[in-house]
Amino acid sequence: MPGHLALPGGAFEPGDRPGEAGDSARCVAREVAEETGLAIEAGDWIAAGTRITPPMFPVRFHTDFFVAMAPDGWNPAEQPPSPDEIESLRFVDPVKVLAAWERGDCQVPPPVLPILRQLAGGDSEDADAVAVGVRRANELEQRAPRIEFVPDVWMLPVETATLPPATHTNVWMPGRRRYVVIDPGCRSPAVLERLREAIGRRPADHQPLAVVLTHGHQDHASGATALATMLDVPVQAHPEAARAAGLAEGAYEPLEDGRTIELDGLSLRSILTPGHAPGHLAFHVPERRALIAGDLVSGISTILIDPEHGDMGAYLDSLERVRALDCRILLPGHGSPMPARALQHLIDHRRDRESRIGCQLGGEGTSLSELARTAYEDVPQMPAALTERQTLSHLLHLERMGEARRIDPRGRCWVRG
Repeated sequence: MPGHLALPGGAFEPGDRPGEAGDSARCVAREVAEETGLAIEAGDWIAAGTRITPPMFPVRFHTDFFVAMAPDGWNPAEQPPSPDEIESLRFVDPVKVLAAWERGDCQVPPPVLPILRQLAGGDSEDADAVAVGVRRANELEQRAPRIEFVPDVWMLPVETATLPPATHTNVWMPGRRRYVVIDPGCRSPAVLERLREAIGRRPADHQPLAVVLTHGHQDHASGATALATMLDVPVQAHPEAARAAGLAEGAYEPLEDGRTIELDGLSLRSILTPGHAPGHLAFHVPERRALIAGDLVSGISTILIDPEHGDMGAYLDSLERVRALDCRILLPGHGSPMPARALQHLIDHRRDRESRIGCQLGGEGTSLSELARTAYEDVPQMPAALTERQTLSHLLHLERMGEARRIDPRGRCWVRG
């Protein structure tokens, strides 16, 4: 994560004797010496808990944390011993770092934030006490994490019945003393309890306002009613999304394009972004230059535009609409956050696919399967059924523009328009 403040660390090497007792302590002693020049024996490091990367990332790590006291008077050198890994090396005051992060003046990875919060509120003179505090923080984070990629926007990935390669849906919880919960996509009691525990980490004076949906697909909406009942708040959704989710009229509050929800100094503005699904909303958080994107984008794979319920032209228009916003970060429904510049890449990618399809059309009919096979020849691992559905969505868009024409009612054969 270039540009982020981080703690020293690394992975096992053969000299650490992985699998033998004390391997993690030997690893941390070696890594800290290599990265900082600070030599502390393996036996002087105190174990401070374990964390596993949440499942919204394609690569996950099992990380052991350790604490040790630096020798009196030791300070890092101006030039880091490992300049290829570390741009600068310094001791920092956790209180000041957290304040700078809240202001947006520095970037801190989500796993480091709870460690800093623990250090900011504890005794830093006793290594054993620090280790106990960090261990407790790690235990709580592993069970019910408070994950923040930007301040005041909490999230929790929950297991849902979603489309591969995704396995989880990100539940976003923006706000301060007033907050909303976006896209609880599972009604499993165990998942709802884990979500309730994460929400319960907020201070007692924090109040939920609503459970909000980006769209009506079940991997985003199926837990909405149960969670809203648990929190004693309404469900809010665009009417088209509510219908797709199976919500009866009167069982939700309509949420239209351009509506702003005030969250105690943080604002959440709904942006109508159809294409993947009818009534799809994204939510702009201007104070954080962030977009809670639902299934407008994905940090794992390309978004499916199904020809039955989706609309490729509307999807491209939606990408263009949010690209015009002053965003820095995209917070998707699946996978890890993305930089806002990814929107232009997505637009270019879709236009390129459409161009490949259009270039194959001639005066004689070309089958949908052949069009799909050629257009997606760079990703041969994609199932043919999926590439054909995507190709058909592009062809329907080209047909509306007068650039393609089907020669059978089911759209299995096409010519140039």
